Amino acid sequence: MSRRAVIFDMDGVIVDSERYWVEEMDAILDEALDTDAVTHEDVKGVNVLDQYDQLSADYDVQVSREEYFNLYDRRAETVYTEQASLLDGFHDLLGALDDRGVPVAVATSSFPQWIEMVVDRFDLAGRFDAVVSAADLDVPGKPEPAIYEITADRLGVSPADCVVVEDSPAGVEAATRAGTYTIGYQRDAAAEDDLSRADEVAVGAADLRERVLAAVDG
Repeated sequence: MSRRAVIFDMDGVIVDSERYWVEEMDAILDEALDTDAVTHEDVKGVNVLDQYDQLSADYDVQVSREEYFNLYDRRAETVYTEQASLLDGFHDLLGALDDRGVPVAVATSSFPQWIEMVVDRFDLAGRFDAVVSAADLDVPGKPEPAIYEITADRLGVSPADCVVVEDSPAGVEAATRAGTYTIGYQRDAAAEDDLSRADEVAVGAADLRERVLAAVDG
């Protein structure tokens, strides 16, 4: 079955920012919490403000919601403008999808100003038919399915007609619950995230390109 649209997560898919965020997230959690029981693995793929709400329900958070966001925002410029690199062959993959008339979107837990850093740095302006940030939505973020349902609607297709590429368990859960065809993405075979809920898993950029194009070609 061919699919009519493709939706990419940003962190860990379009750019390899996740590996740089690991150290930063652990430092943020150390500063925000009076416990070492929580690590980046517990909040990976979850919107920053949803993280705060999630942590506040179980722990005594030492900073305000605004301060928690600022801890991330101060580190974001370094991650996105200096450290992270673009998925190998991503411009070519976008070109191949454009040649097929397949609309493409980004659906991410990252904030709009962080998305803009990535778009500007890697010359991605005008390459997406929709860009959706969970921070702009008054709905629960990943692993809830709303962001993918909304993104599909903005592309004018049903979630079932979409291929979603996700690298985190929370993102895969969101995409599958929305009813999309979900490709889990691992940068290499050493990745340890549980992406078993995805319809298939791609390892590396070349494998991802092949699987995405196969999914839209049917």
